Amino acid sequence: MDTLDVMHAYNEHERKTIKPVNGKVIETDEVVKFVSDNAEGSYVSFFSVAEDNAKSVIEREKAFFTERGLTFEWKTYSTDSPHNIGERLLESGFVQEEAESFMALELSTAVERQLDDRQFIEVSDAKGIRDAVSVQDQVWGGNYDWQYTYLLNVKTQSPDEISIYVVYDDGKPVTSAWIVFNGDSPFAGIWGGSTIPGYRGRGHYSLLLNKRINEAKARGKQYLIIDASEMSRPIVEKHGFVLISKTTPYIFQP
Repeated sequence: MDTLDVMHAYNEHERKTIKPVNGKVIETDEVVKFVSDNAEGSYVSFFSVAEDNAKSVIEREKAFFTERGLTFEWKTYSTDSPHNIGERLLESGFVQEEAESFMALELSTAVERQLDDRQFIEVSDAKGIRDAVSVQDQVWGGNYDWQYTYLLNVKTQSPDEISIYVVYDDGKPVTSAWIVFNGDSPFAGIWGGSTIPGYRGRGHYSLLLNKRINEAKARGKQYLIIDASEMSRPIVEKHGFVLISKTTPYIFQP
């Protein structure tokens, strides 16, 4: 796998091409951004700026979102330029969050595994999606109502573009994860993958990971991608995921 080629393809098919749900996409010469209908969920998806005008572009985007009272995320990849964009964002008042590993699995090399589908449930209604988000609440803290709204609307408006899975233990949701498809893009993205404390080490994460690998292969996708935390990275590496780039989110809150 040529990691630079994968990153270029990802920029073209995913970062520059967003399907708007709960908001709208705005493209300029320097930036592709998603503007959420909610206070949370807005982000800069792709940017192409020269080092000498990075500051002015950042300040322009801050003014845009501040005028609307919207918190937004500006996620950077270590392959982006200028390479000091993170420093510029910090200088402009953004708060840096934990870096993750942007990784890809070439699905033609992945082995399809036999799974016991009774061990998890694919959810599609409001209650099931609320169960999925409740796991995220417990693992990561904070208020994930915006994520619930996003998942419910995607499942309602474009049901074939997302699959949401929950593992239950005696009726209690303990692990959740989902996979997202973006039209004809060669990529599928896996997100969420979390297990609440006390239920880890039982194979729930790997179970849903294997389910989503199987699904992406069945849908004919070329790559499966993930933003892996330090906890998740060793697990996905065992399944053949390769590091493409380090990614760091920066948050600005008006």
